[in-house]
Amino acid sequence: SSLVLLRRRHSHRRRDGAAMGSGGDNSGSDDYDADASEELEDSSSDGDSSCDTDASEIAPPQRLAFVVMTCVISGYTLIGPLQHDLKHALHVSDAGAVNEMFIQSVALVQWGKTFMTLGQNVLLSFLTSAQRVYVAMCLMFFGVLIPPLMIFTFGSLWLGWVPLAYGSIGLALGVFECTFLSVISPLGPLTKSWAIMGFPAAFFIVNVFFQSLRALFNVPVVISFWYVALCLPVGILCFKHIAPKDSKVDGKSYKQANLSSSLREWNSWLPKLLPFALVNIACHFVMESVLPAVFNTYNAKQVSLLGPENTTHLMKTEWFLVIFSFVMGIGDIISRRFGYCFDLKTTSANYLALAFAFCCTILGLVLTIQGIAALTWFSAFLAFFGNGFNYAVTSKYIDKFVPRKHNLAAYSVWMCVGYCGAIAGAVLVSVVKSWICGGRQYEYQCSSGMSQPGPAVLGNATGNWSNASVYS
Repeated sequence: SSLVLLRRRHSHRRRDGAAMGSGGDNSGSDDYDADASEELEDSSSDGDSSCDTDASEIAPPQRLAFVVMTCVISGYTLIGPLQHDLKHALHVSDAGAVNEMFIQSVALVQWGKTFMTLGQNVLLSFLTSAQRVYVAMCLMFFGVLIPPLMIFTFGSLWLGWVPLAYGSIGLALGVFECTFLSVISPLGPLTKSWAIMGFPAAFFIVNVFFQSLRALFNVPVVISFWYVALCLPVGILCFKHIAPKDSKVDGKSYKQANLSSSLREWNSWLPKLLPFALVNIACHFVMESVLPAVFNTYNAKQVSLLGPENTTHLMKTEWFLVIFSFVMGIGDIISRRFGYCFDLKTTSANYLALAFAFCCTILGLVLTIQGIAALTWFSAFLAFFGNGFNYAVTSKYIDKFVPRKHNLAAYSVWMCVGYCGAIAGAVLVSVVKSWICGGRQYEYQCSSGMSQPGPAVLGNATGNWSNASVYS
């Protein structure tokens, strides 16, 4: 078609001009081409191009990227309601020393992903980016297989499984998230927009769909754990199908510089990325602290919707958490798509969008700590809308304004800095809960009890450690 021919001529003129200016070698060093916005627009790409006006990047979306992200991030859902179910399966209460040990073991997710976001560039430097994605998915499979197999099937009560499982999940996430986003960059922004929606979709499926099945039909929780584990082989097969086979697409090189090379050229990409990284700290802190704190706060059989001392408007806790997870997931999903609908052509426009995401997230945290259950639904929507909008805006910014050869480094640094907020949030879950509860216990929230009392085995299989009481 004439549109395709026009784009090809424009592409050839750009490459010829670059060759004359740099001796023909511009591998991985092109900045975002502002002239691309002057190209003709096409709105016929499977209904998705309405959100993207850059005609040079209107490749049809590879929607399997959504499946890959959903399958892998399903492992991350073990930090949500499934974390609480796992705690009860191990007969750990919601207060006391053993509970704190469990919380810090779960926090290994944040430590692991923070370390490996940058550490992969050293420990896995001998692998290509695509190979690192496969390694991450295999490690994730190992971690998520532990709870359904060792604890629910074989009945082991050894608490050592918790740091082993969550540590593996964290290491896998650190490698996967930034590397996968970098690997699929050649597939275009439409594919990227589908991929990032897979993150909240994973939580939506586990926390809403499976939680609803449990509430309606008393489906055993182990089914949720097995679903998460069996997602991983599906994700591996889907990634094999869509992974770019070459680092050069449409004449553009997407070969990534190593981290040390990117850091030597930091002035070409890092300074303008810092505001995105700082907002990412706030978003991750809220996401990783509010989610488990809410589950640990509204932990009685019923929830008082209008405040801890109200006894007239009650709801079963299962349905309260289903609605909470629903609005949280909806906020996160639509904001990621919403963020890709804005054609942010300047850095200042991106900063303005970033400020909006930050305000949504902080307001969500402030409303959550008021301790009013019904208000928590709205606060969760706001907080996770801000998180998803931040994710979308930053992903678009990196792909458009950061030199392509520094794409992986930019994603790695942005996520690593943000994960510091995640670590703080995960470690300070008890603090956020204290903000909500104000140091008090109520009949319908802030309880310290547990549904299945019993001993938790702290030692290894040979009994080198001792049993410990879970009662506070």
